[in-house]
Amino acid sequence: MKKKIYDMLLVGSGLSSIIFTKEYLKKNSSINIISPDFKKYTNSTSGSLSSYKALPPQFKKNFKKIDDYFHLNKFKFNKKNCNLLGSLEFGGLSNYWGLQMDRNINDDIKHLSKNTQKDIKNCFLEILKENLLLGNYETFNNNFKIDYFYENLITSIKKNDTHIFEKPIIALSSKINKINKINRNCIKLTPNDIFKNLNKKKVIFHNYYVDTITKKNDLILVKCKNLQQEKVFFTKKIVLASGTLVTTKLLIDYFKIKKTIPIKHHPRLISVYFARNKLLSNLDMTPGLFQIKKNTNNKNYVGDLRPSNEIILNMALKIFSFLKPLKFIFLLFKDKILFSNNLLGSKYSNLYMKKNKDKFSIFSKNKKTLLVLKQKQKNIYKFLKEKKLIFSLYKNFFPGIGADYHYFGTVPIKRGGKLSLNEKCQVNQNKSIYVIDGSAFDFKKNLYPLGTIIANSKRVAKLIK
Repeated sequence: MKKKIYDMLLVGSGLSSIIFTKEYLKKNSSINIISPDFKKYTNSTSGSLSSYKALPPQFKKNFKKIDDYFHLNKFKFNKKNCNLLGSLEFGGLSNYWGLQMDRNINDDIKHLSKNTQKDIKNCFLEILKENLLLGNYETFNNNFKIDYFYENLITSIKKNDTHIFEKPIIALSSKINKINKINRNCIKLTPNDIFKNLNKKKVIFHNYYVDTITKKNDLILVKCKNLQQEKVFFTKKIVLASGTLVTTKLLIDYFKIKKTIPIKHHPRLISVYFARNKLLSNLDMTPGLFQIKKNTNNKNYVGDLRPSNEIILNMALKIFSFLKPLKFIFLLFKDKILFSNNLLGSKYSNLYMKKNKDKFSIFSKNKKTLLVLKQKQKNIYKFLKEKKLIFSLYKNFFPGIGADYHYFGTVPIKRGGKLSLNEKCQVNQNKSIYVIDGSAFDFKKNLYPLGTIIANSKRVAKLIK
């Protein structure tokens, strides 16, 4: 029987994969995507992307899916030290947290050629316009208003202050009736929403884990598994959009790398504050409505503020189940409860990957990360208190090293060595392999890297098609 040879296979189902697919299908009739369906574990070889509806595992306290995922990929990790709760569910965690983006996407692409920088920025603008996103960036301006008290505070902040407020770009793919009015029942950038206007296009989903990729003459041989079932694909090109952890694992295997590979990330501490003034929002799920950054050239930490709502509170009560009897009190005061992600810069990264025999280990070394996070959080707390935004009350929640939203920087563009890419995002030592997830960038300044990643995936789709 003659083997089928694919022109291109896309691995992964996160936002970089989704944006790539949407762009690729503008000029092509079909696309083949390999990514496991955690909800089904079936022997079916194809399915529909529209079925991806799952909450992040952090808030379900359901580690089985993650255990199965790493078991099948031969990962080992220490839950007490490295939870590894990254974007493993379909569509990535960003789909659930409102897709907060930093407008300063040029901060970490300055080492690229002027043409590449221009292309990434143009693709970012296209994504904002195509998906009716909120915020502003260069010539794009679809601004929004938040509660008057906080809006006034942002516009009146002094330039010489030690901290600055900055409105992020908030990504929502719902129809906006008016510039300053947001539909409450908004839909995030989910696969179902993005593909709803592509009915004539064919998205073929293969329900497998990619176990290994190897070179086979002029082709790439892709070995896949799904429980007891195995399958081999042959392809001329493979595009890795499977997230930094999996992409790095596949390339370590491909190049037979024995050394330890550092994984860049933004260590994260979640804080809850009690506000003096209500922060009102008509969204069911919100990202941070503004960011608090250190007003220096070395912005190595940032905190965002997001209003509470019933969905977020229900998730929090799943984590802190002993507080469930007090749910009615939290709901009573929910408009005065503020959540914040406090993120450190990538210089505080503390994750490593290494292959030992036939298994991969992911581990951390420095145990002082939580102490640093608490120190930075106290600076933000002090600032909020000085501005009379909050009362002298807060609660921190540390999900653990490896429980971050952002992993990146293991296969960067324009660096030497086997784990490196050219500006077309092709692996330098095999131009048939492309990488379009966070692995391709080292985010030293930008603590909300999603915009850069998906803009680049759109750019690469244009190059490939």
